[in-house]
Amino acid sequence: MRHCKFRYPVIAAIAAMGLVTNVPAEAGQDAPSVASPVRDQFAAARAVIEKTLRDAKVPSVAVAVVKDGRIIWEEGFGWADRERRIRATARTAYSLASMTKPITATAAMTLNQAGKLDLDKPIERYLGGIRLTAYAGSAGGVTARRIMSHSAGLPLYGHFYLDGTKPAGLSETIARFGIVAFPPGTRFRYSNMGMNVLGAAIEHVSRRSFGDYLRRDVFIPLGMKDSAVGFPVGSAVAVRYDADRKPMRFYLTDHPGSGDVWASAHDMALFLAFHMGTPLPGQRAILTRARILEMQRPASSFPMPIPPGTPRRDIGASWILSTINGHRQVWHSGGQPGVSTFMTFYPDQKFGFVLLANSSAPLGPIGQAIREAVAPEVSPRPEDGPRPAPRPIPFKGKWVGTVINYAGRQPFAVTFQDGGGAAVELGGAPGVALASPEFADGALSGQFTGMSNLPEAKEQPVRLALELVLVNGQLMGQLTAIEQNADVVFMLPSFVRLRPAP
Repeated sequence: MRHCKFRYPVIAAIAAMGLVTNVPAEAGQDAPSVASPVRDQFAAARAVIEKTLRDAKVPSVAVAVVKDGRIIWEEGFGWADRERRIRATARTAYSLASMTKPITATAAMTLNQAGKLDLDKPIERYLGGIRLTAYAGSAGGVTARRIMSHSAGLPLYGHFYLDGTKPAGLSETIARFGIVAFPPGTRFRYSNMGMNVLGAAIEHVSRRSFGDYLRRDVFIPLGMKDSAVGFPVGSAVAVRYDADRKPMRFYLTDHPGSGDVWASAHDMALFLAFHMGTPLPGQRAILTRARILEMQRPASSFPMPIPPGTPRRDIGASWILSTINGHRQVWHSGGQPGVSTFMTFYPDQKFGFVLLANSSAPLGPIGQAIREAVAPEVSPRPEDGPRPAPRPIPFKGKWVGTVINYAGRQPFAVTFQDGGGAAVELGGAPGVALASPEFADGALSGQFTGMSNLPEAKEQPVRLALELVLVNGQLMGQLTAIEQNADVVFMLPSFVRLRPAP
């Protein structure tokens, strides 16, 4: 999930865009037909896609472009299923990964419009007895609006099995890892767990499963026939391919509201057209124009952390809001093992596009070529100017405290050294250096290898990522156990509280 300063490859949604190449037709199989004017307009984009398929060995990419309420180009390149020789098309369903989030937010807004979900009331009112564990601040400050803008204080999170093991259910996942790690409403923290909690609220309020609510109240009214939570029934689907371009087993996560929707490029063009206010014929208005625009306004005063020199990025209702050359941009991206996705639209130009790939893929150059073909004024230009120097870590001496999670507690200490370094001690183990220590956006961060007490970590050393902020003289935040191998991916948070040593 990497459009801001996300530090982990699985959860970082992909800020750059890039794509794939067309594969020669097999005997007896016609190559996709594209009208000559469209082929001419997007010749450069098609060439970039084809080069990306060759150079990056991406199995397939699907693209759709919408302008002024019309889909002006949609096409698939490469293999949706290379082993079975099934081509990708604009109607092939791909895993969306984190591009699920604006869809979940759209569903939540329909319940708000119906008077069933107040965006500013405690989300626990809508969870049917499921409770959050509030270590920092109060669970009462966790609201749907803050969840959708990633300012609810909920942690970084992710867990899914690549070997086909069924993930845990919503209640179990939230009970274990639905922790309030930062005071709600005080900072930005990208959180898959937050969208998981919102999905649970949608289920409870609607009295239907998350997948059924999306199907009946979002996908069908918007004409999205190739969309579902998990594989869409009756639709062609794109097999995920790993970093070695080997086919992966189908997997779901234990946070469906954050990353389990599958959809085609065609369907996501319909989704963009609706949110742009230029719906296509046959689409039903599931939200008023006022609520659509509300989703596209900043929902908190805390922007996303961004690389130096990058224009500010705010968060609406799970939409990322930024500008390119002074023009408004609304977008989201996604990344999981075997998935790279990106969608964006420009409200003033009434133009948007979708890129879907069934592997890791450099989508940036493709998106650039599409912008140049349709609206060159929104093509990013290199940022100039000096980069600010890193801020020194402002903490001194030794801080001691505890790591807390559903499995218990571990003693923890951080010793800040002269010169900006730091050493950590976890669970009584000898101290180790905190790698890549940094103080930015008001948070101390760094990584080390250690033994987590979480059962999911299987009692083996794992990478541990620390993120702490100063609150009332204490350092508090999360320690995230991270693992990605052939069988499992997880980013499992614990709460940390430290005080200066006596």
